[in-house]
Amino acid sequence: MRISIKFISNLVIGFCLLITGCAQPVSDNDGLTKFSEYTFITSNQTSLICEYSGTYTTIRRRGLPHFINLSILKMPIKVKCSKENYWDRVIVLTPIRTFNLLDRLALRQNVTAQNSNYNRASVGPLSGLPRKLHIVLRKNSFKSTEERDVYYAEEAKFTRENWDAVASKINKNCQMKKSNYVDTSLNIDYAACQKAKEQIQKLLRDDLTRLEVERRGSDIQ
Repeated sequence: MRISIKFISNLVIGFCLLITGCAQPVSDNDGLTKFSEYTFITSNQTSLICEYSGTYTTIRRRGLPHFINLSILKMPIKVKCSKENYWDRVIVLTPIRTFNLLDRLALRQNVTAQNSNYNRASVGPLSGLPRKLHIVLRKNSFKSTEERDVYYAEEAKFTRENWDAVASKINKNCQMKKSNYVDTSLNIDYAACQKAKEQIQKLLRDDLTRLEVERRGSDIQ
């Protein structure tokens, strides 16, 4: 009877981990993380205040890194992290169920440089939310215009490199598809590829525009 009780107990715990992610994972326990719905939040800064907001509920956390179960919030989820002398960073999270980048772009899903290479192992098994999320905050206070401009030039370079890597992946996939057809004008996949390339360029322009707005709005001490 004792063996049966122990077996049932282990079964219930395993089911809980798989379905609800109720046990919090730890960074050195890959086995637990695999079945968890928790997201590991990191940043390029420390001492942040982060708010995770669903339709009806907001969770407030201080300090990074930390784990948080975002699946308890009603979609869509808005992540907002703040720190003095830095611009607030806001990220909107929606479930990712499709892992082909061309399909995600065609469906007008939320594609970012960070989530563009997500696969099935990158998201929670039920929620579709990322297992890891890195929050980058940008400075908004500088000692001189020269310091500000150098800083934002580096940020713009980094942004271009990230989107160039995404575009390169799209180009490789499209080239493979193109080589399988003689008349590309009749190829639906080819048309989808062209559309995806245009969307990548638009996303890049949007990010660069946001950077320029932040650069111009930064304080000079």
